[in-house]
Amino acid sequence: MGRRTTVVATAMVTAAALVVGGASTAQSAQKQTHAQVVVDDITIAVAGQDPVQAWLVRPAGQPKKHSQAGVLWLHWLGEINGDRNEYLAEAVTLAGKGVVSVLPQGYFPWVPNPDGTARDVTLVENQVAAMRAALDRLVAERSVDASRIALVGHDYGAMYGALLADSDERISTMVLQAPDALMGNWFARFWLGLEGAERDGYLALFDDLNPVEHTARLGDRVLFQWAGKDFFIGQDVRDAYAATSPDAGVILYDDADHEFRDAARVDRLAFLEAQLGL
Repeated sequence: MGRRTTVVATAMVTAAALVVGGASTAQSAQKQTHAQVVVDDITIAVAGQDPVQAWLVRPAGQPKKHSQAGVLWLHWLGEINGDRNEYLAEAVTLAGKGVVSVLPQGYFPWVPNPDGTARDVTLVENQVAAMRAALDRLVAERSVDASRIALVGHDYGAMYGALLADSDERISTMVLQAPDALMGNWFARFWLGLEGAERDGYLALFDDLNPVEHTARLGDRVLFQWAGKDFFIGQDVRDAYAATSPDAGVILYDDADHEFRDAARVDRLAFLEAQLGL
C-alpha cells in the first residue's frame, strides 16, 4: 500500500493547507500546538475493482488498542471540494480529540457517467462495496474501537452512506447531508433526461437501492441536515425521510443551499462528539 505522511498541528489546519496538487502537504500558518495529527495518503484495495485513494487522518503517537472512535467521511458531487477533500478539515479537527478518520475518493458518478442501463445499478453496488472496503480499512486501525464508528455523507456520499450503514452494523451513528430519496433520480434527470414511462422503468432498476428505505436502523442516532434553499432537494424528499426515519434528528438551515455553510459544520461536529463520547 502506498503512503505519504504529513504531521500537522491541529490549531493551524485548513483543507487548503493540507492538500496541494493532490499530495498531502502542511504549512505552519499560525502558532504551533502540542496536539498533532497525522495525515496519510493511502491506497485501499477493493476486490474486483480498481483501488481507492483515501486520506487516513489520525492522532499522532501510539494510542492504546481500541481506544479511539472512527469516522468514515463520504463526499459530495459538487464543483467545490467535490472529492475526498470535502471533509478533510473536519477530520483533522476530530483527530485533535482522539478520532481516526478515513476519507475515500468516490468513483461513480464522479468519473463515469450513467448510461441508462442495468450497468448503472452494478456501478452503484460496486461503489457501496468500495466504501465498505474503506470502512474495513478504518476498523483495521489498531487504535480504533469498532463499537464507536460514525459515518458522515453529503449528497451522493449521503446516499451511499445510507446503503452502507443499513447493511453494516459496525456503523453506530451517522450524519446525512441532503441525500436524495431515490438513487436513480438524479441520473435520470440530470444525465439522461428521461421522462414518463422510460424514467419510471429506469428508476425501477434501483428499487432495492433507494436510500430513503435504508436510514431507519439507527433510529435517533441519525442526524439529517437539510438546506432551505436547496435546488436539488425539496420538501417532498425531506418528508419522505421523515416518514421512514421518524426518530432521526433533523436540522433545517433556512438560508443554506445544497453546499451548506459553517453552521452545519458546527452542528455536525457537536453531534459526532456527543454520539462518539468524545
